[in-house]
Amino acid sequence: MKDIHSHILYEIDDGSESIEESISIIKQAIKNNYTDIILTPHYRKRQNYTKNNKVKQERFNKLLEKVKQENLNINLYLGNEITIDEDLFYYLKTNQVLTLNNSRYILLELPFVGRLDYLDELLLELLEKEYIPIIPHPERYIDYKKEDFIKWSKLGILFQGNIESLFGGYGKRSKNKLESLLKCHLISFMGSDIHDCSYFTYERDIKGKLEELLDDKDMVLDLIDKNIEKVIKNEEIKPYELILEKKKFYLFNK
Repeated sequence: MKDIHSHILYEIDDGSESIEESISIIKQAIKNNYTDIILTPHYRKRQNYTKNNKVKQERFNKLLEKVKQENLNINLYLGNEITIDEDLFYYLKTNQVLTLNNSRYILLELPFVGRLDYLDELLLELLEKEYIPIIPHPERYIDYKKEDFIKWSKLGILFQGNIESLFGGYGKRSKNKLESLLKCHLISFMGSDIHDCSYFTYERDIKGKLEELLDDKDMVLDLIDKNIEKVIKNEEIKPYELILEKKKFYLFNK
């Protein structure tokens, strides 16, 4: 398995609090058959999670050295989970935030409550600048609905569901919403959103739940491995047919 969303980089946000904790989480990930993890610390101004790229890179390099010293068989990559605000392009221009492994893919968190009146315009501008937005855990945004995600998906926006949502970790509403989005083929990735070791779910349980919902083993492999590899390699992710009320749409315009 591969992970597109994690908070393993230490002393950056509300995730790992030390390099020792980061190593402990990584060891647990290896036991659960993870081979590749993208580290996506929050960049969230309102909580002062605003370490610049130089700081993140320095800590990432130290973590890589520690992984090497302990002979841990894992591939790590660096990015950010960026909480959207009106200064996003300034953050990008001034090297305060990172795309995923320096690719065109950028992980963008929406507000959990309320709507942003400038969001459509911002997403379109990102696409025009050849970024590909990935919106994490759409099931957790109370005021954004399936219709919003369908609209954006037809523009080329991608979505990542949280593994714990599959098992009710964020409540029944999020669980039901994610199941619906998966069945519509709106989700392109599943991620752990891990902050500490308690977040891990066994690989067999993840695969079993996804196969139960989708009845498509190839798509399950895409969600937990192949599509994430394409992000890491900055490769194109081909669209799924989007199933909704017996009508078919496409994730990208043709």
